[in-house]
Amino acid sequence: MYTRPRLSLAVALALLIAGTAGAPPVSGQDEKQIDYARDVQPILEAFCYECHGEDRSLREADLRLDIRELAFKDLGGFPNIAPGDPDDSELYIRVSSEFLEMRMPPYEAGTQLTEEQIETIRLWILQGAEWPEDDDAAADTQ
Repeated sequence: MYTRPRLSLAVALALLIAGTAGAPPVSGQDEKQIDYARDVQPILEAFCYECHGEDRSLREADLRLDIRELAFKDLGGFPNIAPGDPDDSELYIRVSSEFLEMRMPPYEAGTQLTEEQIETIRLWILQGAEWPEDDDAAADTQ
């Protein structure tokens, strides 16, 4: 079973003081409206689906990000995606982590999200993480 890594109090305090615990809120004027199909799904496909997609033999942490119901599931007391709250969303925490052992995709994968892609995920979650209901209607939920 997947367990959420814990930050030490000292590390968490250092992050808060340094201002890296989360990006600052974006004002309504500067905020780009994020569309799941246009903006978020291509990022997840390119960086996440290999380990968190359809293929059970490759799936890590028993987590799927290609099916809405499973992408939003509770991960043992904390949400993978908490609509409206990127700082409480494990997806955003992991893709934006400053710590290599927590960061997704793993450093060993040799490819990382750009700051723009991370910001797109943050804004999408902040804006309510809208995901078209019919995108995975016929998908296998296992």
